[in-house]
Amino acid sequence: MKGANVLVGVRERFDVDYNRFFADLTTLCRALGAGSAAEDIAQESILHARERHTQLRDESKLEPWLRRIAARRTFEYLRRQRRHEACGLDDPVVAFLPSDPSVSVDIAAAITRLPERERVAVVLVYALGYEQEEAAAVMSVTRGTVATLLHRARRHLAEHLAAYATERDLP
Repeated sequence: MKGANVLVGVRERFDVDYNRFFADLTTLCRALGAGSAAEDIAQESILHARERHTQLRDESKLEPWLRRIAARRTFEYLRRQRRHEACGLDDPVVAFLPSDPSVSVDIAAAITRLPERERVAVVLVYALGYEQEEAAAVMSVTRGTVATLLHRARRHLAEHLAAYATERDLP
């Protein structure tokens, strides 16, 4: 009987916490690059999860499960988009990164040049403030993988920004 109560509890949480889930997932999808499709992907993710709530074994893992679903759907959307158009440097992911107008270095452009997994890790941890464990759950990898991706991203950014500084100092 306890299992049935858990399932009813999960189903009710979708209805009670819908606005909070929707806002969180929309922010996540936008940060991952979904742009104007973020709200659609967030809503589809919630509906998909609600229909399949019986697959969730631990009610306490509902939010990470929702985030994984939304991230997976966002990555699928982005793959379809890439097939139709070339990606430029105007990546919507950088809109979520903190910026300082007094800094003349184009950090946003440097971040968009990162490999996709490194860029996603940077956005989740540094832009959205997720803990490495949460980012790992969204990306369906281990926390150690996220730490490695962040280390590589920092190294790539340092190399790119050092080259930028060298170019800027030339007469």
